[in-house]
Amino acid sequence: MSNNRNHIARHYTKWAYIFIIPFTVAFLLFNFYPLGSTLYFAFCDLKHAGNTDPKFLPAIGEPLFKNFADVLGSKSFKLSLGNTFLYWICATIPEWLLAFWLAALVTDRRLKIKGRWLFKLTFMCPHLFSGSSAALYILGSVESIIVFTYIAAMINGFGITEEDLKFFMSVGFLIVVVYALMHFGVTFIYAVAGITGIPMEVFEAAEIDGANRLQTFFFITIPNMRPIMFFITVISVVDGIGMADVPSFFGSFNVDRKNLTLSNYMKNQAFMGAYLYDRASAASVIMLVICVIFAVILYFIFLWDKDEAKARKIRKKELREARKTA
Repeated sequence: MSNNRNHIARHYTKWAYIFIIPFTVAFLLFNFYPLGSTLYFAFCDLKHAGNTDPKFLPAIGEPLFKNFADVLGSKSFKLSLGNTFLYWICATIPEWLLAFWLAALVTDRRLKIKGRWLFKLTFMCPHLFSGSSAALYILGSVESIIVFTYIAAMINGFGITEEDLKFFMSVGFLIVVVYALMHFGVTFIYAVAGITGIPMEVFEAAEIDGANRLQTFFFITIPNMRPIMFFITVISVVDGIGMADVPSFFGSFNVDRKNLTLSNYMKNQAFMGAYLYDRASAASVIMLVICVIFAVILYFIFLWDKDEAKARKIRKKELREARKTA
């Protein structure tokens, strides 16, 4: 019986390795190789279109981190870095408020909302379209609302002028609105998954103890979905730092525009007539480092267990003492 089980285990193990071959090959070709090449080009001199002979910087007498120094000292990079974090923070706050509020409503068993699948499908629709398509649709809706407000104010004599509504037609405001509406559907789905993964007995106990909906959400729901909160936050950081399609719709590829973001700064360096592939590679490596730093910080915020870490230290200390006395 034991030999038969071992034979079956080896049989299934073999097919498991066979099934992951396509993914492994695709990852090495389309992810690992470009990532390694980008990391290498960041320390090379590689300019002009069609240049296939990257020269390692120390080999030509240049400092190893010259490209990084050029990128970090660039005014366009500093502008793009500030814009990226500004747009990301301004879009993430309303996006999360809306997504978690709707997730709490949909999963509240006391409300008994019917047709929940329809809400999930509807909220995901903006994310399924490309950034330019969603931006065009949402932009048209926002402009219609602003024009209607302006006309109504003129008719009723509220004293609102076109200059008062200028901020709501600014590029930065429209980027924030479009980005938030595009991504809140995904955050909503993740939040629903995290809430439904919490045992129902926990909510029933909170209801019996007299906790209201707000108390239940902040003291029961959020603490019990820390793993999914870590995932949501990391995805939000990666998407925010890498935002490119929505700002591009508003002309972010132009270096002189004030709405330049990190991803579009990198694309401007590599393409758009510049062909500074070495600086573009350095900028992409900097973006990667920023994402890694945020991921580490978020890990310690959401997943690191202080009590477990202290317990591990105590066990290691006891083990060392046991070895000394042995």
